[in-house]
Amino acid sequence: MKNLSVGIDVGGTFAKIGLVDSSGALIESLQIPTEPTKGPAHFKRRAAAIVKGWTFGSVGLGLAGGVDAKTGSLLFVPNLKGWTGFSFKKSFEKSLGVPVHVENDANAAVWGGYKVALKGRPRTVIGLTLGTGVGGGLVIDGRLHRGATGSAGEIGHLTLELGGPLCHCGRRGCLEAYAGTYGILRAAKAHMRRVPSPLTPKAVAEAALAGDAGALKVWDEVGTRLGQALSSLILVLNPDAVLLLGGVARAGRLVLDPVRRVFAAQPFREPFRKVVLSAPAERDWGVVGAALLSRERRG
Repeated sequence: MKNLSVGIDVGGTFAKIGLVDSSGALIESLQIPTEPTKGPAHFKRRAAAIVKGWTFGSVGLGLAGGVDAKTGSLLFVPNLKGWTGFSFKKSFEKSLGVPVHVENDANAAVWGGYKVALKGRPRTVIGLTLGTGVGGGLVIDGRLHRGATGSAGEIGHLTLELGGPLCHCGRRGCLEAYAGTYGILRAAKAHMRRVPSPLTPKAVAEAALAGDAGALKVWDEVGTRLGQALSSLILVLNPDAVLLLGGVARAGRLVLDPVRRVFAAQPFREPFRKVVLSAPAERDWGVVGAALLSRERRG
């Protein structure tokens, strides 16, 4: 059916694949190992074989890294070594015979959250994907903003503190180094007297909800750093809404309350009175957004 589209969210370890209707609802979904060392052509063959049993009118792929949306290839990528330069668009279109759109994974997730959770109503939105890393996406005047080179929205690499903790990107003091999974776990080891085993953001959140003082300090630090980064962006972009997605956002009030405190402390009040802070229930937003973008691109 042409009102259905396929979304594929490709991570360094796993890829999520789903069949999505025009409202953004997942009709079918599954997860497969990415197997990045076997190369992009191997991944394409496996993914195409899975979806050939479905009926759909377009395919969208969300890939971690810099994406050339025109050619559908990766320009640079942190966790899929050897995949740069491969034209996913051309290869998937040849195998499946439908239009294919390729997008940065954070952009895709933010677009999915914008269209479904926010119903596409706000005109200007700052979106963050909070997981192992911190990705971002910008919706300006109701359109996904990619910037001059397609790399707009790298919010996770805003510098919050010169000489701060080392980020996986190689810089120091990035937002991701505080609010990404590895930053949260580093803070847990520093602040908690009894570190959970296994140590995960979920375990740190559960400890905080149980009253652990060190865990509460971790989430206060994470939320404060998020609030600092978002405050600067709000002053620049004056958005209608801020959208927080991803596993770390599941911490709910533990992370949202300190963000709100930072917003409330801002002396320049007007843009902060307007903005709505939203952390919708977790869904495969990258799959949904990639599918919806492919549908929109096919017209």
